[in-house]
Amino acid sequence: MKERQRAAKIVRRWLTFCLLLLLSRAWAAAGDSSCPAEQNEALGNIVSHCADQAAETLCFGHPTVSALQRELTSDAPNFTQPGDTMSIAGVDWLSVSTEDRSWGLARAIFPAYAYDSLEAEETALLAFGNVALFFSAPVNLPSPLHDVEVAASRGAYLRAEPSLAADIVKPISVRAKVKAIGTSLNRNWLRVYAAPDMLGWMSREVLTEPAERLPVSESDADTVPLWLPWQSFDFRSGIGDAPCADAPESGILLQTPKFIPPRQFLINGIRLRLSGSAWLQATLSSGTRIRVLDGLGHVRAADIEQEVKSGFGTSVPLVMRDDDGWLMPAEAPSEPAAYDYHAMLNLPVGALIYPSRIRLDVYTVAEPVPAGGGNPLEGLSGTDDCAISAGLEGANIRSRPDPEAPIIAVMAYRESAKPIARGIGADGLPWWKLADSVWIRIDVTAFAGNCGAIPLLRPGS
Repeated sequence: MKERQRAAKIVRRWLTFCLLLLLSRAWAAAGDSSCPAEQNEALGNIVSHCADQAAETLCFGHPTVSALQRELTSDAPNFTQPGDTMSIAGVDWLSVSTEDRSWGLARAIFPAYAYDSLEAEETALLAFGNVALFFSAPVNLPSPLHDVEVAASRGAYLRAEPSLAADIVKPISVRAKVKAIGTSLNRNWLRVYAAPDMLGWMSREVLTEPAERLPVSESDADTVPLWLPWQSFDFRSGIGDAPCADAPESGILLQTPKFIPPRQFLINGIRLRLSGSAWLQATLSSGTRIRVLDGLGHVRAADIEQEVKSGFGTSVPLVMRDDDGWLMPAEAPSEPAAYDYHAMLNLPVGALIYPSRIRLDVYTVAEPVPAGGGNPLEGLSGTDDCAISAGLEGANIRSRPDPEAPIIAVMAYRESAKPIARGIGADGLPWWKLADSVWIRIDVTAFAGNCGAIPLLRPGS
């Protein structure tokens, strides 16, 4: 019976992925200049109908979204209208598609643990276009979890064995929350999770008392990672399937709060630590593509980890496991490389739950400081091409000629660039245009060369 269920699950996944491929090809073939209307409608639904979306729910922005729960009940929710929601608990499968010339869109809000603690923060996942996600079944823990807290005023140590002579796994700060699953035979030590995949022993004297009596635990007992729902999943999406120039390709946007310890995820068998926003796509043939739009990511596969800064991306080749159809990395992540900023501009980042911006690798439009730190404008004559250089305090690059526009990159002192146009910004001041949606104010730069030849754009162009 189990073999039959496993085979059925694999077949179901293959059929879903084939359907997504057919849908994305069909829409791309039928694309026209009016296609952003479908995206705007779905995004409007998320922003308006899902504005008060509760934590640990999935909200639908368009009818071409399907979700399947592991245990179907007679009172299961029926999704017919934008803004309908369901609990993310027990979701086995989620699909969004471009069926019937629509544009699938759904947003989940869920808690996620940090990579090195059990402090959870709200995270958002936005699936759009043609995407299928499969979620891991709940883990079978060896014992119920019991919340305890470090009570020692100076913190405490997580150790590998229930002994003061054992190796220290990690120092744990005072008032840090851990989850106990058992005790040592003499009941002087508690076996605790200090992070999703970090298990060890702590002296009972440094912890608050658990609410219930705990069973005796062995150090070599089987353990499983302590993932929360939606921290671990497989997914596939369309790639290169944007139906028109003003629409994004399919994929998922994953967002965690910035300026706090990164959240950790297991996606297609790849470990991702993320603080900020990232765009992900995946097919079996192209692998998993991860671009960090804002913040910082760490991608680990095949025992190799790559740090991915905002404005950069990496990819991981994939294979499918024969026994259950889940995906896994075939190789290590590629060396991070600057992504195509302009290909990201249509991503629906406005539907995320925290403010975000699409960052630009400054060296796609600028040149580094000359060797020796010299002035890059020195020696330019009035007949040379116009060049600019950032002033002493650097210069902010923005997505439009407006001081209120998002800062997408920063030019450091004496980094240089060649403008392609100039214009008057929303503040009434002149700005340089370095590329589409890439602007820098003139008064924070020095310039030389034939800058009078640079085209002057009309307001709004």
